[in-house]
Amino acid sequence: MVLPGPGVIRLDPQSTTGAFEPPVQPPPFPLPCRRFSTGSPQETRPTQTNLEVRRQAVGVPVEQAALHGVPFAFGAPFAFFSLRDIPISMATILVLNCGSSTIKFQLLDMPAGRRLLKGAIEKIGQQESKGRISYDASLEPFRRFSSPQEEHPSSKGSPPSLEESLPAISYADAFDWLFAHLPPTLPLDAIGHRVVHGGPYFNQTVRITQEVVEHIQACSSLAPLHNPIQLEGIRLCKTHHGEIPQFASFDTAFHRDKPEVHRIFALPRQLCTQFGYEKYGFHGASHRYVARRAAALLQRPLEELRLISCHLGGGSSITAIHRGKALDTTATYGTCTGMPMGSRSGDIDVAVILDLILQQGYSPQEVSDILYNQSGLFGISGISSDMAELERLEQAGHEGAHLAREYYVYMIKKFIGAFAALLEGVDAIIFTGGIGEKDHDIRERVCRSLGWLGARIDLTKNRGAQGETPISTTDSRVTLLVIPTDEELEIALEITEALENI
Repeated sequence: MVLPGPGVIRLDPQSTTGAFEPPVQPPPFPLPCRRFSTGSPQETRPTQTNLEVRRQAVGVPVEQAALHGVPFAFGAPFAFFSLRDIPISMATILVLNCGSSTIKFQLLDMPAGRRLLKGAIEKIGQQESKGRISYDASLEPFRRFSSPQEEHPSSKGSPPSLEESLPAISYADAFDWLFAHLPPTLPLDAIGHRVVHGGPYFNQTVRITQEVVEHIQACSSLAPLHNPIQLEGIRLCKTHHGEIPQFASFDTAFHRDKPEVHRIFALPRQLCTQFGYEKYGFHGASHRYVARRAAALLQRPLEELRLISCHLGGGSSITAIHRGKALDTTATYGTCTGMPMGSRSGDIDVAVILDLILQQGYSPQEVSDILYNQSGLFGISGISSDMAELERLEQAGHEGAHLAREYYVYMIKKFIGAFAALLEGVDAIIFTGGIGEKDHDIRERVCRSLGWLGARIDLTKNRGAQGETPISTTDSRVTLLVIPTDEELEIALEITEALENI
């Protein structure tokens, strides 16, 4: 559906039809939403009923509609959205992505998907550690700064921001800083956590209970760089705000509905059943988000599309998506499989691992450290796990950096070819994640080899790609897309749905 210009579809209160209207001013901040604490009526903010929503005219932002696969034109700011698809309640959700040395966070107004603030605390435990936040302009009256000089005066049209040096800050103190800089008058409805591995236990976002914590702990050996620190984030949030419900969104959940033949290993079935060995998959929120965005950008229903999503970053995985569902993926049981990553090996012949242990005298823990911390781009290059740095070194003639980037491209092409065969054709290939979004040279090297598939890259578009954009030629049978991922928004949408069931 192509709209005549900026504006909204104004819905008829008595039906699910609507008509186009020009832009309207956003509602005043903050929006009413539920507050969870002890559960007493006095501590609960007003909630709109289904009838009340149906009696109101609702303008729906395209970001929300597109996430549900509603087609719209490139650049169109709003799209039609059925009343029955609009979540009833509004909620303010804090989404956290906890890493070993970095905490990324966003505060989102849902279901509109409005980002109230976005920030990160980086290099935790190091002298160079710092915290930074950018605020929505409407939040300006509610900001807290540690000291006036730490406020960055915003240039015209840019959001106000904060950056503060936090030398050698601990993980617990980082959470103190985070919560101290949230808008003090804006109650939180929920806190969401990205959790990398949910094993066989979870196929959707769930409210965190003690049982959920125990299941996450049980999967920690499969994601040793992620699950333990994400559990620490859950614990610290509970310490700060035990009255606010917390939710876990699992990277593995998107992949739980893969066909059985794509989930199993060729091992004795008794062993697989006894120990839970199967191909799980990762980066689920990212793959789901960019798939929905691709459908919107292509103006086609997600249920009709064959997509290959390449999430390329510090952690990388490629997923074949058929009719909106994961069909197969590169990362399988543990987080060091599939694509080579910063310091993780990716796929490797198991005989090498057996030889290291049985013949060369390495302990299982030493081999684990090699696979997770000494391999991948770092292992091949011998100098760095950072792809941007490897690009600079390659241009300067560093042989190891060149070999690492070439191997990375080789593996992407290998998996795209395999998944194209599995999907029996491809409608679009998506590049996302830090490397997928920013490294035009990697995209060019990959796509130049895909002519046999009907994919043709436009070199000018590719080198100038910013934000969501096609980088294929007009005659390309396969659309090549760069789509910045927004895992936090995807997680917030999942939590919004879960809140409705509480």
